[in-house]
Amino acid sequence: MKGLNGASAKNFVDYYFDVANKVVDRFWFFQLDMHGGKNSQVTKVDFDATSYAHRDKLYLIQFYDRYENNETYPATSFGFLDGWVDATTKPLPKGEWGAYANYADARLPRTVAEEQYYGKHLPRLQKLKAKYDPKELFYYTQGLEPKA
Repeated sequence: MKGLNGASAKNFVDYYFDVANKVVDRFWFFQLDMHGGKNSQVTKVDFDATSYAHRDKLYLIQFYDRYENNETYPATSFGFLDGWVDATTKPLPKGEWGAYANYADARLPRTVAEEQYYGKHLPRLQKLKAKYDPKELFYYTQGLEPKA
């Protein structure tokens, strides 16, 4: 199972104590989804059986941040979340982390989203998209780009 390595885990915790709890004075939280491990049904499905590229991960972390009274979320506030993600993922090799399409980040460019959401499954999924939806009738900003 792949999880945070020592430096990555330390960075996550350091950011929690040094930034999130000291600098940010609004409501935020993170959600830790444990879905890996020897008794997990998620990891028992063959890696290539579906488009889900993160079966080998021990858990997912989803960050939340909001303002009170239905204020519009200022673009400048994304730095808080981006900083936490960057601190956590920087020590990890490419392919050891990604993003989950059900926790979509609308700010990701299409090519980045495709890679983070689908990882090693991306080429196969793009071929299927090219075969069944080459003109992108079912298009959305971060959807798969058809490639033969």
